[in-house]
Amino acid sequence: MKPVIAIPQMGNDLFRKYMKSKYTKSLERAGAAVKWIELDDIEKALTQTMVCDGLLLPGGADINPQMYGEKPDGKCGKPNEIRDTAEPVILRKFLNTKKPVLAICRGIQLLNVYKGGTLFQDIKEEQKFRHMDFLSRAGSTHPVLIDKNSLIYSILKTETINVNSMHHQAINKVGKGLKVAAKSADGYIEAIELESHPFCIGVQWHPEHMSKKSNEQRELFNAYIAASKSN
Repeated sequence: MKPVIAIPQMGNDLFRKYMKSKYTKSLERAGAAVKWIELDDIEKALTQTMVCDGLLLPGGADINPQMYGEKPDGKCGKPNEIRDTAEPVILRKFLNTKKPVLAICRGIQLLNVYKGGTLFQDIKEEQKFRHMDFLSRAGSTHPVLIDKNSLIYSILKTETINVNSMHHQAINKVGKGLKVAAKSADGYIEAIELESHPFCIGVQWHPEHMSKKSNEQRELFNAYIAASKSN
């Protein structure tokens, strides 16, 4: 029986349907089924999520800076209030199950904020590599340096990997209990892990756009689904 992965709903306009298809196909290639969770009713969303074998927090809109004690600086995009409200509630309860969590782009930022961390609201003026490069989403934009003492290193088995990049925000202060597992060559945090959890990984890049051709990104999904099967 295939493990079922819960993903909070991103929306159903044409662009988001395209983006959603990349998560679905990557997870299906790894041997899983996908359950998109509607968020307008939090209690129903919790009920549907908790019976799933894994949780994937996907990319999307900027997180409201009020969630990490700041005011929008003018460069922060319009937040998705439904996701900002529902996803921390879902994440809190799901983490208690010790089932696997994979957090991607916005997802890594949400995980960090949930654990008390903060974000850079915009990195465009400071970055040395292009961190917002939608046109290169199926290829790679910049290198990432991976800590050898990390779960993600044990999965990817490399200290350096080239990734795509579609973000203008990044982790600033790291949340409680989170370990930095990878950084970009210009110093931005690209992966984190929750040390008290058997499998809770956040990545700033978009492995779902690379997994069809990239062995490393495919292995990330394979490891995530293998962990979901064990639960």
